[in-house]
Amino acid sequence: MALAERRQREKDQRREDIVNAAEKLFFSRGYDNVSMDEIAGEVELSKPALYYYFKDKESLFFAVVNRGVKILRAMVEEEVISAQANGIKIGAIATAFEKFIQKYPDYARAYFHFWSGRFDISNDKNVSPDAKEIIEFTWESYEKSLLILKKGIEEGVIRSDVSPVVVVVLNNLIVTGIMNMSPYLRKFMEVHGITMEQFYLEVANLVSHMAMDKGEGNESIRERMLKWRSDRFAPEQNKD
Repeated sequence: MALAERRQREKDQRREDIVNAAEKLFFSRGYDNVSMDEIAGEVELSKPALYYYFKDKESLFFAVVNRGVKILRAMVEEEVISAQANGIKIGAIATAFEKFIQKYPDYARAYFHFWSGRFDISNDKNVSPDAKEIIEFTWESYEKSLLILKKGIEEGVIRSDVSPVVVVVLNNLIVTGIMNMSPYLRKFMEVHGITMEQFYLEVANLVSHMAMDKGEGNESIRERMLKWRSDRFAPEQNKD
């Protein structure tokens, strides 16, 4: 039993070494500019040995992406807990994604590349376990956001004449657009004194104005939400 456990640990460590090497190359050169030969050379393995652990470059890339997703999942949970503790009903998941983009840009780029249409992930039976975890997490995020918005409609916080599905899709398109923002737009904001933290807060302000009901008391809810988001981004601002 001890021998079997040791061999499994060695196998797990070798797999971790492969993912480390692949991550380094993917992050520095991009998915399309890295070959399995180069990854094998980086980790000092033969190509057949590399294929013993990963059937192809896609499955290896998905393992790297899933590392980031595990971080993102923990960040979503943290933001949801913080929001609930502060009586915030919406915005926690979007805040987690925005902070993820800022703190882990390489993982964020890999995550959005996974969803770019570059890979055929339509057949659940043919994708790797890592890809399945990524897909499940993303779908869960959509569904959680949808439930929060539906509850907001029931409570009169979110406009009843707005489709919550459309709001979820719009929010995700906004986050994707931020990830792929042109460096010229970033420079434009920088020249005019707008930081990314300020940009996130302004976007949240605009979206909340569009989606939130104008009923009595809701303006204070919106202001509390924006204050909470500002406080959640404050640690990143203080690091600069």
